[in-house]
Amino acid sequence: MALLLILHDLGTPPAAAEEDFFYTFFGIAPDHWRVTPAASLVGTDLSPGYLLQHLRDTARRCGIKPRLLMVMPMPENVVSYGLTPEGEAWMRDMRD
Repeated sequence: MALLLILHDLGTPPAAAEEDFFYTFFGIAPDHWRVTPAASLVGTDLSPGYLLQHLRDTARRCGIKPRLLMVMPMPENVVSYGLTPEGEAWMRDMRD
């Protein structure tokens, strides 16, 4: 299973639209962890291109015009600073 980083700037959509967006997003990527309000990690077998298209379609259906959606694979040797212990554990679990 690949670990993908999604950077998302949705602007300032209505709360209901943002909730619908993330509900749908996390529906196809149930193994996820929201790192910050603008970044999520997902463990998935979906390709980055497919996931990006899904996110764009989902945003459109929710009435959101994102400022940024970026999907990229995470390398095995990621190092970080400030990641919570829960985040570190989640990443380890996704790699195992």
